[in-house]
Amino acid sequence: MAEQKELNRVKLIISEDTRHLMEKRHILDEDIQRVINYAEATGSKLLIRHTGHYLAYHRPVSVTYWVEYLPRDDGFMVYNTYSHRMEINEEVKE
Repeated sequence: MAEQKELNRVKLIISEDTRHLMEKRHILDEDIQRVINYAEATGSKLLIRHTGHYLAYHRPVSVTYWVEYLPRDDGFMVYNTYSHRMEINEEVKE
């Protein structure tokens, strides 16, 4: 219940083209909201310099979701999203 309340605060702004991609790729609004919520809370996001957009990922289950987005005053503009069945190992080896 608390997670849903947090996710509801992540207002998405999605174009028709991006919405079509989401449907084709079977990605839900909640999946995108989880990625953005995680990225904004942890700072775990990359800046794409040539666009000024952020790229973030989150792996809540066996699927890693990626979202290209930009915070705006009225929510988060979603430019692209995709998913992979992959695991990212962030362990640093020396």
